[in-house]
Amino acid sequence: MISKAVMTVLLTGFIAGILVTGAQMLRVTPLILQAETYELGELAVQHTHAASGITHQHNLNGVTLDIHLKINDVHDIQTVASTDSEQSWTPAEGIERTFYTLVSNIITAISFSLMLVAVFLLRGKPVNYVSGMLWGLAGFAVFSGSTALGLPPELPGMTAAALESRQIWWVGTVIATATGIGLLIESKTILLKFIAAVLIAVPHIIGAPHPHVFESNVPAELSAQFAVASLLTSVFFWMVLGAVSGYFYQKLVLESSRPLETVTV
Repeated sequence: MISKAVMTVLLTGFIAGILVTGAQMLRVTPLILQAETYELGELAVQHTHAASGITHQHNLNGVTLDIHLKINDVHDIQTVASTDSEQSWTPAEGIERTFYTLVSNIITAISFSLMLVAVFLLRGKPVNYVSGMLWGLAGFAVFSGSTALGLPPELPGMTAAALESRQIWWVGTVIATATGIGLLIESKTILLKFIAAVLIAVPHIIGAPHPHVFESNVPAELSAQFAVASLLTSVFFWMVLGAVSGYFYQKLVLESSRPLETVTV
């Protein structure tokens, strides 16, 4: 049974990883590439600080500047920015970038498929592609939907709170939502279901960390488009992951174990 379960995980990971990569190339990647032009300073975005009435432009090859900082030599800053960009490695556009995206998505899909199959095994109940898809939607709610309510998907170049505080809130939200959904599904008493609802709500009552001052070269419209495209792609990913996991789990794990159960009886 273990070998069949591993085969289910691997097959699901490859299929879901390939499909979600295609979806990302169609809707998400073009928005990221467009945002990177703002992050790198290729497009200048003019904006006004209402409190001070200062209007200025950020167009210094990706260098983030404090508005109160006085710069006497722009050329030196551009030189430093160019040196930093040469030292940091990023995949080349085209086939190389697509390849690394595909590998990353397959690894991610295998990891989440392993989690779903483990849940199937622990519950010990029949699963097919329909119920698997429902479990996939539960996975979306835990890892994407609930966290996006406080920390929506962000494009490169956007201002954000400290990484550590965001990570703590994200992990806490995932744990609370997963526990809450588990209690809602498995519990039979009203009290436990109430506790589940409270657990799901607590992270959002506390609130996600956000910067005190928000500044970004990226237009708000582009950010909104990216958030919607990312969430739709995530829904697609989790539905495919759940459906394919459920299908192969039924075909490889459940059906292969039936003869053994018959002999035992």
